[in-house]
Amino acid sequence: MLDYVAEELSATPGWRRVLEAYASLTAAPVVRTAPSDTSAEPSEAVGWASRLSQLEGVEPEQMRSVHGKLIALGLLSFEVSGKTGMQYQLSPLGYRTLGMRTPGRRAVDRDAQEQSSDEATAGEPDDPENAAA
Repeated sequence: MLDYVAEELSATPGWRRVLEAYASLTAAPVVRTAPSDTSAEPSEAVGWASRLSQLEGVEPEQMRSVHGKLIALGLLSFEVSGKTGMQYQLSPLGYRTLGMRTPGRRAVDRDAQEQSSDEATAGEPDDPENAAA
């Protein structure tokens, strides 16, 4: 993480709680128990969550500034939806900041990636090691 991002986050209490809350909200699909159950409105787009207005451990008057800071730093993305208004999700940088893998991306085997990289450069004539062989 860049130093200025770390500085900004250290000056923003509650940022981790907000990011973790959106990560958990967007990871779990909304399940209705009955057709009349309207207590949990599903987002228009999968992976998006309605704006959090309150969160345990974060002062209610701080929520607006925390959202703004996370968006400005590129950790939280937003969109305006016709039915639900503002919706939010973590950006790939937001997931990395929390030490989480971005959903939908598969893990890459580093050994396999390095091996394929070595094989790709093995046949290059400009490589001094291969030129001597």
